[in-house]
Amino acid sequence: MARHRRIGPLVIGSLIVLAVAAAVYMALRSPPVPVDLGKVGRGAMQVTIDDEAETRAHDVFVVSAPINGRLLRVEPEPGDQLVAAKSIIARMVPATPDFLNARTLDETRARVRSLEALVASSSARVSQAVAGRDLTRREYKRNQELYKRGFLSQAGLDRARMSRDQAEALVTEAQRTAEATRFDLNAARATLVSPESRGEGATGTLLVKAPISGRLLRVRQKSEANVAAGTPLVEIADPAGMELVTDLLSADAVKVRPGAAATLEQWGGSHPIKARVRLVEPAGFTKISALGVEEQRVNVILDFVGPPAEREGLGDGYRGIVRIVTWSSPDALIVPASALFRAGNDWALFLVEGNRAKLRRVKIGAANADTVQLLTNIEPGAQVILHPGDRVVDGVRVAQRGN
Repeated sequence: MARHRRIGPLVIGSLIVLAVAAAVYMALRSPPVPVDLGKVGRGAMQVTIDDEAETRAHDVFVVSAPINGRLLRVEPEPGDQLVAAKSIIARMVPATPDFLNARTLDETRARVRSLEALVASSSARVSQAVAGRDLTRREYKRNQELYKRGFLSQAGLDRARMSRDQAEALVTEAQRTAEATRFDLNAARATLVSPESRGEGATGTLLVKAPISGRLLRVRQKSEANVAAGTPLVEIADPAGMELVTDLLSADAVKVRPGAAATLEQWGGSHPIKARVRLVEPAGFTKISALGVEEQRVNVILDFVGPPAEREGLGDGYRGIVRIVTWSSPDALIVPASALFRAGNDWALFLVEGNRAKLRRVKIGAANADTVQLLTNIEPGAQVILHPGDRVVDGVRVAQRGN
């Protein structure tokens, strides 16, 4: 008969203790924290100031009406190529006369009739003066004969000559008075001219020509109208002289220097356009933002540096995003900006060493939206934790998310 060996109580107790210890260890042992990883590296880096920019013509010529008159409909259209001193921009004719109200019309007609009577009267005075002149001429001739025969003194001859000269002067005065009266009559009759009787062909047309060669940007006054001298008609500019202007916050503008490189992006083309800062205006201005906040802004002017073919289709008043370089380095020690966080008054990051997070305080330099320059020496290629959460602390085990 087989014998069964019995397991002692001591062995069973030991097994139970080991099982409980293993369970407690597995329960207390925390799993690694899943994290996203990045790397420290070396490479080119630049810091830019980004803002909206608008194109504008460097020299815009506003052509205005040279005289008071009636502007005929402007025929050129925006975009037309113009030639200096040849292309006709606009045509002007004398302004259409105003309508007269009933009282003014009666007054003018009465003045016309009065002047017609004065013309007739002055014509009669001319005839009278001519008759007197002819008489004094004949008397002067007779007195000359008497003087030659000795029947008239020198004084008598001089008085006859004076009478003749006075008579001739009276004729001249009467003729000029009659002529002036006729002019007054014509002026009074002109005020009776009605608007519909205006003759454009008879009065002449003034041609307004382009002052420079370029393209027509805008037509300020398209339709026919009475305009005053100095009224803007059109705007002309040379498309090759295009520039960029952006208004930066004054705190950003102080970082920009003339000559700084820049690019225009999101302008509608498939490639960025190179530009260079020409001027940071010395005076700022106040601008209300979309949120209703007062901002102090400064205009920064940039010139395009590439060939015109690169910006084909770009016109005056077009918008895009300009990126102005304020700092750059061809070989910088860089780290993703999302790896950095504040540790007291210092900047810090978590390095990954042996699957554990190691806190490292660092000093940083230039920074942009994506990367930051490290001034603390860290080996390129070292792994860093991106967007470290509250569970990531110094020494905790970590694992890359998704593994």
